[in-house]
Amino acid sequence: MRKFYVLLLILILGGLFAFGAAVKYGGIVNLGGSAPTYVVNNFNPFSPNPDPGVHFVYEPLMYVNPLNGNITPFLATAYKWSDNGRRLVVTIRKNVRWSDGVPFTPEDVVFTFKLFKKFPALDTNGLWSKLSGLQSVKANGWNVVFEFLHPNIPEYFYILRTLIVPEHIWSKIKNPVSFLNSSNPVGTGPFLRESYSVANNTEYFAKNPDYWWKGKPYIDAVRIVGNTSNQAAFLQMIKGETDQNDIAIEKPDKLWIGRGAKTHLMFWPVHSVNLLYMNDAKRPFNNVAFRKAIALSINKRLLEERAYFGAGGYDISQTQVIPAQKKEWYDPTLSSSDNFYNGYHPEEAMKLLNSIGYKKNSSGQLTGNDGKVLPTFSILVGAGWTDFITMAQIISQELKALGIQTSIVQQSYNTYLQQLMTGNFDMAIGWPPNTGPTPFYAYYSEFNPAFSAPLGKTAISDYSRYTNLIITKALDKFSTSSDKNVQREAMYTIEQIMLKELPAIVLTTRTGFDLYNASKFVGWPTLSDPYSNGWNGTGLGMELVVLNIHLR
Repeated sequence: MRKFYVLLLILILGGLFAFGAAVKYGGIVNLGGSAPTYVVNNFNPFSPNPDPGVHFVYEPLMYVNPLNGNITPFLATAYKWSDNGRRLVVTIRKNVRWSDGVPFTPEDVVFTFKLFKKFPALDTNGLWSKLSGLQSVKANGWNVVFEFLHPNIPEYFYILRTLIVPEHIWSKIKNPVSFLNSSNPVGTGPFLRESYSVANNTEYFAKNPDYWWKGKPYIDAVRIVGNTSNQAAFLQMIKGETDQNDIAIEKPDKLWIGRGAKTHLMFWPVHSVNLLYMNDAKRPFNNVAFRKAIALSINKRLLEERAYFGAGGYDISQTQVIPAQKKEWYDPTLSSSDNFYNGYHPEEAMKLLNSIGYKKNSSGQLTGNDGKVLPTFSILVGAGWTDFITMAQIISQELKALGIQTSIVQQSYNTYLQQLMTGNFDMAIGWPPNTGPTPFYAYYSEFNPAFSAPLGKTAISDYSRYTNLIITKALDKFSTSSDKNVQREAMYTIEQIMLKELPAIVLTTRTGFDLYNASKFVGWPTLSDPYSNGWNGTGLGMELVVLNIHLR
């Protein structure tokens, strides 16, 4: 029997060594980008709009895959809740060095979280807010202990995904909020930022020779190549100038897969929803009936067909609960009302408008109680985002049928985000700022009062400026309990408000849009192996991708 186990061990080790030998090292991966000024002179990992390559230099404690909840350890090796959800103990990885050679320690982790407390503008996940209840962060040997005023189980997701910065550098920065960090950023990640050019929209990251994860990365470097539109970015993919891009293209099965079935891959998992934000700080969007009328006047199925050509499917919910989470978190008693607001009912929309005093004049323009024609409302989208532009054009025509005039405003991503945060819009097409393994994370980012701000001031993530005491209490109820039934009841409460108040309109599902060219590099995530969510959402999962891919 002993000989059997020895033989088995030899076979396992032999298999491991064979696999390692089979991985071909080297090569420069070219990652694409479609937004104008994709490469920015801002490498501050806590900025609302940092450079897209920030995750190659700075690392989280762990990567929590929002698609399936799977966890990959990075700067931490384990975590555990105690004291009935009031204490989170995170074990920090040893033998890690910053890219300047200074040892990485638990004190760096403590410093990073305390930085958020000292400079609240950096605390984009509200870790130190009253709703969170975080009271202290301390090092205890190679553990970092997070103490909470009350149980806050969901907070592990935000804590583990936080990018950690070196105390010996950032402690000397007077204003880390405005710090651009563009000159030789020091991190623990697999790559070093060697050069960038905002003018040429390119950026180069060289392999970190002292990276702690032995044997990785397999590739030598990453080059980010930006562009001005989806069309131009897709042309780069067709020519083989880029190996990846996160773009929504027309008929991807035909135009991408059809051009090279063996090497052309697409990774479009449903991970969120696309929303029409309405500015609740402005009239008439603060009127529930007006919001509902807009929702009923929009043909969501047409948006899906025209913007995504059916690739994202048509399984939306105005509660914002995505298909993968419906079984566990969706209130089935809401399905009838949900289906109604998902539907296209322009006649009902007009009745609603009439019921609150809006009428069409002889020219077909909508007027208010005072007889004045409503102003032209803006619909904010990102410049060059063909999917959002297509949706905005359709919505504009459908609102025109109600007598509502609109103008589509295209802005570069930086300006688009700034206008969302300051409330400088009437309507805007966007997505929930955060998502996670449950609906809680989208609701938390959209409706937490701590993330809101008066019109003209910067809101962290409550772009619509909509808050609701019932939602706030339900978020608190969810976060202070580890009982699934209690948490489910809290989500049901918020879902009811979503349909009763329609603070935002769900337009389509939001899939990932990663396209991969596997002719040079293999190991990309797929629907059958979604080990990462790719460049979807925050891009946090892209570090795992560049650590996994290797030459064919």
